[in-house]
Amino acid sequence: MPHKILVVDDDVRQIEAYKSLFKLDDNQPVNTLGSFFSDTEHQEENDTHSSALLLGGLQLVTALQGEEAIEKVSASLAEEKPIKVAFIDVRMPPGMNGLDAAKKIREIDPRVYIVMVTAYSDFDLFEITQSLQENVLFVRKPFQSEEIEQMALNFVRAWDKDRYIEQITQTLGHKVKQNLFEASMYEVSNSLLAILADNVNAQAGLISYLNKEFDVLPEQRSAYKQITQTIFGEAQLLSQMVSSLQRLSMSSDKVMVFSVKDLVNYILSLMPELNALPEHIEFEIECHLDQEVSFQLPYSCLILAISSVIRNALDSVFAKALKRPGFKGKVRLVIEKANHSESKFVTIRLSDNGLGVNEPDLKKVFKEGYSSKKEGSGVGLTLVQQFIDRVSGDVLFDSAGRDQGAEVVLHFPFRVDMA
Repeated sequence: MPHKILVVDDDVRQIEAYKSLFKLDDNQPVNTLGSFFSDTEHQEENDTHSSALLLGGLQLVTALQGEEAIEKVSASLAEEKPIKVAFIDVRMPPGMNGLDAAKKIREIDPRVYIVMVTAYSDFDLFEITQSLQENVLFVRKPFQSEEIEQMALNFVRAWDKDRYIEQITQTLGHKVKQNLFEASMYEVSNSLLAILADNVNAQAGLISYLNKEFDVLPEQRSAYKQITQTIFGEAQLLSQMVSSLQRLSMSSDKVMVFSVKDLVNYILSLMPELNALPEHIEFEIECHLDQEVSFQLPYSCLILAISSVIRNALDSVFAKALKRPGFKGKVRLVIEKANHSESKFVTIRLSDNGLGVNEPDLKKVFKEGYSSKKEGSGVGLTLVQQFIDRVSGDVLFDSAGRDQGAEVVLHFPFRVDMA
């Protein structure tokens, strides 16, 4: 299937320039990208490289106004042949401007990679990035043909990689539902680790590309610095996630010795979103144990169990926040010894003030496939039950009713037999 690229510009001459650049006619797929090279040998080398990267070929879709572009994105999505990359001119009188068109396109299909193109300074880099959030670049006219070519190539490949990640995630969910714990862990380690590592390199490469190709105007330097620091921060988080997933992969579901400090640190590194929650959502951890107290348990099983209950709680408070403007969500994780200081059992208590569960559903929450969320897979609390069964512990789920929040309590020994 050809890779669809959308070009939106009110200047017919500019549309023709894109066609010449890509050596394409409207809606006609080909297997190579062209460019404005005067050196024949260089041209042939470039075409061969591009063809190898995009064996499916390219299909150019053009529009002279934002409204027309929005219609074509919708039509392509309905045909299950989505637009992967969109080059959008910022100024397109008399219709909507390019930024508004890009926002509408993102509402229709948030997966589209967008390149904003302009010869003016109506919108600066920071404003565009703030509006479209991610998967967006900014290019000023006149641009170099090689620049546009490489953006198209890299973004098409990134779009395909995003879909691959989605496929892996769906496959992993099905396997967990079937209680294939080992298969799910190896799926994560063998596929997601490689993809995450590649994303780390891609973030660094994007920074290098931006620094090399763009001359930042003095008035934009502050915003540009802020954006590059954000990208570097995301790369660092990805690196931490790779490290944590490698640790989980190596340990699998084996019994290991680890400290309370290890437990908390690895949960936080696997869930970087906990460090970047919006102001109206609060997450806190209370640990009433010495940080060096050790566990001797199935490490990965425990990590997955705790991560699952935290994500369920976050989903619940986020869902309630969407329904109730001004709502302040709160998720609280408490780690403590059970009953008294000499106890050989630990209690982990996770409470939230989210949507809660109706009383008739309380007995269903640990059943495989049950979920109160429309798009939920129903595997999170199943993983919790698997861990508790293995270590001969107890688990309790309680809720006072709909919109009354919920609490999950895990009660299990500090140590189990290493055999």
